[in-house]
Amino acid sequence: MTALKQKHHSHMRVIKGGNHPKKKFSKKSKFYFLKREKKRKACIEQKSLFFANICVETLGLMQKVARAINPAFYFERLVPHYEALRNVISNSHEAETYSTDIIERELCIYKSFAHLNPQRLQDYNKVLMKGEDEYIAFYKEREENHLDKVSGLRFIAKKMMLYVATSEAELFLEINEKLIQYQDEKLTQLFYNITIHVNFLKQSGHGQ
Repeated sequence: MTALKQKHHSHMRVIKGGNHPKKKFSKKSKFYFLKREKKRKACIEQKSLFFANICVETLGLMQKVARAINPAFYFERLVPHYEALRNVISNSHEAETYSTDIIERELCIYKSFAHLNPQRLQDYNKVLMKGEDEYIAFYKEREENHLDKVSGLRFIAKKMMLYVATSEAELFLEINEKLIQYQDEKLTQLFYNITIHVNFLKQSGHGQ
């Protein structure tokens, strides 16, 4: 009769090679543990830098295309400190979430400028606040409902960053399909203009 396997709960598991006050590990075990930790931290740093770079690049493209199709947004949202922003995101523990939040927020503000189309400088702040309010409403709704499922704009923000980084056709179709569901022609126009830069200007070296 075979013995039943002993169940081990996840919170009771011990990482081999870790620091435990009542248990000693060999130098070899300690070495491999530290090696795994170093590799894990390197992966996290690499992922953080990836999202920092694509967030900054996506912001730059949004502003570049907005200069032609929405000058008010361009002059209001022009970011002169890209390197500082890149460093903040890359050093964040939640770089992916942080960068997605930034692009989602900018999409909300872009929508506000595109629909209200302010003509005077003194109107910019009112339009800006409307976009900010929409973003805060999305953010609060997610927190209150504990939603893991992303909202429409959040999905678009995340996929748009990945598209800027990789320009894959599958990502284009996903974003386009979501924009059709979202039913906002201003965001669709913005995305199509970004696509032109990604597919042509960026690749030829003229988009920098």
